[in-house]
Amino acid sequence: MTKGARVFGGKSGVLPEVRQIFKQPIKPVVRHANPNVGYAEGVEHPKGTSREQPLPKVRTVGDLIKDTMKNPKSVPQLSTLNEQQKEKVTKAALRRKYYADSLHREEKRLEYVEKRTIEREDEEKRIKENITYEESESARLTLPTINKLLEGPLMRERTEEEKQILQAKRQANRLQNELRGKENRATDLLELYYAADNFITTEADLKAAIEDAFGAKRISTEFQAQRTYSPKLLDALFGTIGATKSGADSSSKPGLAQVEEQITGDRHEFEQRVADAHDRAVNKEREESLRDLKAN
Repeated sequence: MTKGARVFGGKSGVLPEVRQIFKQPIKPVVRHANPNVGYAEGVEHPKGTSREQPLPKVRTVGDLIKDTMKNPKSVPQLSTLNEQQKEKVTKAALRRKYYADSLHREEKRLEYVEKRTIEREDEEKRIKENITYEESESARLTLPTINKLLEGPLMRERTEEEKQILQAKRQANRLQNELRGKENRATDLLELYYAADNFITTEADLKAAIEDAFGAKRISTEFQAQRTYSPKLLDALFGTIGATKSGADSSSKPGLAQVEEQITGDRHEFEQRVADAHDRAVNKEREESLRDLKAN
């Protein structure tokens, strides 16, 4: 059998639940009718039962004191009693007095709790009504009505400034698409130009292509340890066309960006800047070497 703190799961200092002093209501109970509970009209209730749930029996504090704490039929004179009897009579009177006081105090506490509960419910109801009223008032003043919407056009016309901005955006998108299409066509043309080197136009070229595709050299290269990359990725990184899977090598051709730089002269200018920077670095290193030799 479980005893001690084991009753509460091994936890000490756990108080039991507070027991209700009044097992029955001490004042009449008010029960509001609920249309969703009970028997419908025209439906008979079973025999031996009531159509409505009976209210609990009320037992006031006075009745509780009268039934549980009865006064003695005769109160003896204390002067005629000895010390032990006087103590016994006095303690009994104190118990009756303290018991009655505790019941009346509990009655006042319950009345106070009920009053506070009603006040809190009324306050919450008032706040809720105020919030609902404010929301409905704000909605009435800000939300458009159907008549207000039907008075004017369903869509607002753009202003002249908005029309100009929209036209500029459309023209920029059109020019961007045209430029992207021209670049793609130029890249395709450049790839076709580079691919023309591998076109088979003679019988000797055909024999060389067959030997390269099915010969021993082709079979041996397939078993090499390789770290391959996508040729399209390599072309995007190095700006070339026709890169192999092993990287950008001598077989890759200059891409559209490199050709454009060569034509515009940007590549030559960049190479000249690199050469000038290299010359300055070499001269600076030479001067530092001469300075160190003079210092020694």
